[in-house]
Amino acid sequence: MHYMKRTYPFFVFVTLGACGGGGGSLTPPPPPVVNASPGGIWNGTDSLSGLSVEGLVTETGEFHFIRSDLAQYIGTVSVSGNAISGNLQGFAEFGTAFPDGSTHGTGTITGTVSERSTLNVSISFKTDAGTSTSTNVPLTFNALYNNTSSLATISGNYTEASTGTVFSVSGNGTVFAQDAADGCVVNGTISIIDTSYNAYDVSYTYSSCVGPVAVLNGVTATGLATLNTTVSPAQAIVAVSGTVGTQSVALVEALNKM
Repeated sequence: MHYMKRTYPFFVFVTLGACGGGGGSLTPPPPPVVNASPGGIWNGTDSLSGLSVEGLVTETGEFHFIRSDLAQYIGTVSVSGNAISGNLQGFAEFGTAFPDGSTHGTGTITGTVSERSTLNVSISFKTDAGTSTSTNVPLTFNALYNNTSSLATISGNYTEASTGTVFSVSGNGTVFAQDAADGCVVNGTISIIDTSYNAYDVSYTYSSCVGPVAVLNGVTATGLATLNTTVSPAQAIVAVSGTVGTQSVALVEALNKM
């Protein structure tokens, strides 16, 4: 299979009545901090490489940032007010490597979010081979995220553009595909995260792969997906990662709906 190179603020008022005709009031406590949602489909540019970036972030902060060279940065952010922070793992696309030859690394992400508007992040990253980089990625919100999600919406047949492999998504979320060239069979599921937003959980396992991709046999890859309906045909973007022995791998697939 060829892989291409997703509390409301409240106020408490307290009054005290004093005997003898006096009266007074206590200053109400400040309202609790309202945390902005990081959720969205986000588009921007990596300031270090100059490559475009698409991010898919759920309401709970799970994220997959996909660079146009198909490298992925994956993790979960926490939010305090408008500030975000978290740890991440970085992966070169399966079959490729970072400039120092490594395929994986770890790092941190910090920044700020203006809900449904902008997401400005700084990423500090160190590959497993020891190369450290830092970059800023300013991103803007893509209203595609506001499309509702359902199994009825995502179900259907999809083709992987470069190989013609057909991915079938049934009405109950079952995923199946088989690549005639390398024998890879994919079995898995796609499920709803929140019906209000255009993001899906994905999990599938590889088997029967031969040749260079035989290393994928037995790997269960998990991640996120979204459906781009602004293009024709509609396109599902799927970003997943998994582990082969002690090596982590990541895959990005753009699947055209039939």
